[in-house]
Amino acid sequence: MKDKINDFASVIAVMILADGEFDPKETELLYDLEHDTELAGFANEVKKVINDSQNFNDDQLTDLLFNSASKFDEEEKPKVFEAAITTILADGVISESEISNILTLAESLDIPTEKAVARLLFQLQESEGKLLVDVEEDLEEYILVGGRTRYTSWNAFSKMLAEKNYPPNLFSILEAVKNWTEEKFSTKAEINYTPNFMTLSCSNPSSRSKTFCFVRMRKGDIRFEYSGNVNDINAADAFTDEIKNGIKTYFNQISKDKI
Repeated sequence: MKDKINDFASVIAVMILADGEFDPKETELLYDLEHDTELAGFANEVKKVINDSQNFNDDQLTDLLFNSASKFDEEEKPKVFEAAITTILADGVISESEISNILTLAESLDIPTEKAVARLLFQLQESEGKLLVDVEEDLEEYILVGGRTRYTSWNAFSKMLAEKNYPPNLFSILEAVKNWTEEKFSTKAEINYTPNFMTLSCSNPSSRSKTFCFVRMRKGDIRFEYSGNVNDINAADAFTDEIKNGIKTYFNQISKDKI
């Protein structure tokens, strides 16, 4: 991990920035992490990343998280995730934005959602009586409409986009991706909706890695990331057969069910 101290620091910095505050308890935690991981200078590196990125918007923080998470190997990923959970719980409060960030991190580390949630719940249980869970009061609406963590359906996702006046040309791309994925893969793939991107995942992956395409929402275009390829488009008719075939090819590489 010593050769990836900057990437580790970036992940922890994004976790701290989730609630917009740098709590004194989080400062203390950084030095504990530095001691436990034997990474000299780690605490100061995190503070530097926070200082450099505190004015980042959600898209920029998400990009920083994914770029950093991609550097870790399979043995390192659980350790990074564990440290991230410890970080968001350090101040005794967990918010929706922190839940969103920890699940986004799990996605970027290829950690299955159910395992990520189970690990988070375990640490929440350990903190019982000492932790404030700061989420929306109306949980039913949160579940039905979606929130900052996950949207339960395309309808909930599209409602959020409409409320935010999302550009029609970019909305049409997302809808085209959704329709194509459902038609082409049927039950062999799953679509997950988050505030910043859609992910296309294998229902029956051949290994721990199950996401075969990230569909990232940006200000002026939609970015497709799959098998090391990156394509940026700003109109539905630019979602070409070449891109579709590339996504399908990668699906067939990591899924037990082939198309």
